[in-house]
Amino acid sequence: MRKILLSHQKNVRDIGGLTGFNGKKVKEGRIYRGGFLGKLSPEDIEIIKSLHLTDVVDFRGTIEYNARPDYRFEGVNYHNFPTIRNDEELKNKNDFDDSNLLWFLDGTTDGVGHMKRTYKEIVFSEIGQSGLKNFFKLLSKDNIVVYYHCSQGKDRAGLASYLLEIALGVSKEDALNDYLLSNEAMSHKIVKFKEELKDKPFYNEQYEKNLEGVFTAKEEYVIETLALLEEKYGSIERYLKDVLEVDINRLRELYLEH
Repeated sequence: MRKILLSHQKNVRDIGGLTGFNGKKVKEGRIYRGGFLGKLSPEDIEIIKSLHLTDVVDFRGTIEYNARPDYRFEGVNYHNFPTIRNDEELKNKNDFDDSNLLWFLDGTTDGVGHMKRTYKEIVFSEIGQSGLKNFFKLLSKDNIVVYYHCSQGKDRAGLASYLLEIALGVSKEDALNDYLLSNEAMSHKIVKFKEELKDKPFYNEQYEKNLEGVFTAKEEYVIETLALLEEKYGSIERYLKDVLEVDINRLRELYLEH
């Protein structure tokens, strides 16, 4: 997988190059994952233009989608496919910077527990399944180059990536390793927030644990969520086909090398 190095958004990569069904490689230059595309430098803009995107998918809620928009590239189609209901929370916070992930934290909240509930909401809730279904429907079109993202590119985009890679026949191990790569980009945010918040009166050991829980891509988040999917539907493939209505053969025809 090729990392796309941008000045502000550090968690962008091409999922091409992964080994999929029957040993075929995922095509490069067709599907990119990451965080939101705002605050781009002139150099970043030229890098994104060079990817020749046709579509950008945003998994964030509609309020954040409108309040903190992506840079708009001419000729690119933009799609808002929310996967969790966070609009009211964000509206009340009135804060759409990276720190919106911290709105709920205090000395007693369980950050890890919050993230586990969020992952389950993405795959089991009506809004989550609708957003993912629209995402896979878009991917089934001919001749498109897609960039999909949430805020950080870690959770909503991370879970969508795992499901997409499984649909393409990528091994569970490789799909999980791709998910965990987000920690290379997220580690600096944890350091940043710890430094900024350590002198605040509310900062304590639990708050620090919450920071790490929210800003880390943890293996347990994915493993526990997918175990529940398999328990309910029999397999991840059945969930893809029966719930998200994914045409797996079509995706493999489009995005695997022949």
